[in-house]
Amino acid sequence: MIKQRNSPLSIFKLNLPISLLITFLLTFLVVGLDARFAIYGDTRSNPKIHQQIVQQIVFRKPEAVFHTGDLNSSGKTQKEYDNFLQIISPISQSARFFPARGNHEKDLTLFLQNFPYLNGSSYYTVFQDGIRFIILDSVLDLSPGSEQFSWLQKQLKEDIPSLLILHHPVFSSGEHNDELGLQFFLPELLQNTSVKAVFSAHDHNYERSEFKGITYIVTGGGGAPLREKVHENPYSLVFVKTHHYLIGEREDKSIIFKVFNLDNELIDSFTINGM
Repeated sequence: MIKQRNSPLSIFKLNLPISLLITFLLTFLVVGLDARFAIYGDTRSNPKIHQQIVQQIVFRKPEAVFHTGDLNSSGKTQKEYDNFLQIISPISQSARFFPARGNHEKDLTLFLQNFPYLNGSSYYTVFQDGIRFIILDSVLDLSPGSEQFSWLQKQLKEDIPSLLILHHPVFSSGEHNDELGLQFFLPELLQNTSVKAVFSAHDHNYERSEFKGITYIVTGGGGAPLREKVHENPYSLVFVKTHHYLIGEREDKSIIFKVFNLDNELIDSFTINGM
């Protein structure tokens, strides 16, 4: 739920030409206001850890929360979704919640039934405070020539500051590494577009990589069993084996991200510019 804010005109009386007034309003509404959102994922096997993360996220009062996939252990029964929705209910009472589908959400129909506001598609876009979030379904075919790839190409033609979210990682030191071969086409596709960062899960750790000006995050510490670093990732800057979540907050035209563990300790921070 997005809180209504007073119009700037109810606070200021501006004696400006209409063109300057419109520019002021757009800048004020899109850039000047605080925007806070959370990102986390891989909650499939430890509801107690998941509950702790939800409590901490709610305390930080985000306007939107994004889940990077693997909500459940198998995603084949309604009971699993009932349990999941019960755990995130403190979030859904105060913020918008948007999931990416993970490989453990095996029944696509059931996934979509439990999030009817996705309008029947597991890949979609969300606009939040001037930022476009592009959520993909990496369980479906994402390779060049696929329906989803073509859809993504179309989205990327629009010059809108964007963050990309999908379950499978592009760059990862974890057990799964780049098992889908996304490195062969996705980074090239994202070059010279408005996408500034990519968020994923699948490997149960936190990792930040940088490749050709784009930040790649693995955030799979929502409750699934934690795993060690296994593969060499030459683009890795930070790797932490811990349960965690991310908070992003706008500051002018940048988004400052802070990553917290369950003890509320800051384990990483970074800034995405040009937003």
